[in-house]
Amino acid sequence: MQLKNGAVLEGGKYRIEKLLGQGGFGITYLAIQSGLNRKVAIKEFFMKDLCNRDDETSHVSVPSLGSQELVSRFKDKFLKEAATIAAMENEHIVRIYDIFEENGTAYYVMEYLGEDNLQSRIPASGMPYQEAVGYIRQIAAALG
Repeated sequence: MQLKNGAVLEGGKYRIEKLLGQGGFGITYLAIQSGLNRKVAIKEFFMKDLCNRDDETSHVSVPSLGSQELVSRFKDKFLKEAATIAAMENEHIVRIYDIFEENGTAYYVMEYLGEDNLQSRIPASGMPYQEAVGYIRQIAAALG
């Protein structure tokens, strides 16, 4: 249950364009940052097995009392993850522009890097050794 295309966040500061992906703990959207008219990626905290969304208001709720504490703990981790990433400065780590809470959940706004990913660059026949090593070095530099 993702946000609808055209939904606005932060009083109109961000407008959702489309869904980019969804996992067990979050949903990532392509959005437009209206003041700067730039594309951004917005990650929304949404535990798909435990959270519900009201179609009318976009509000996220946790219907099970037993799950509310667990979801709250993971939301805190989500916010900490955003702050940790924002503190890092490396050309191989995405930049975090903003963080906020709305609709009963949390969001962070990242630079949009396009829809290209490493998996799409690997041909069915495999990636040449030197090219693979180049990517591994970039990943290692970011982790370092």
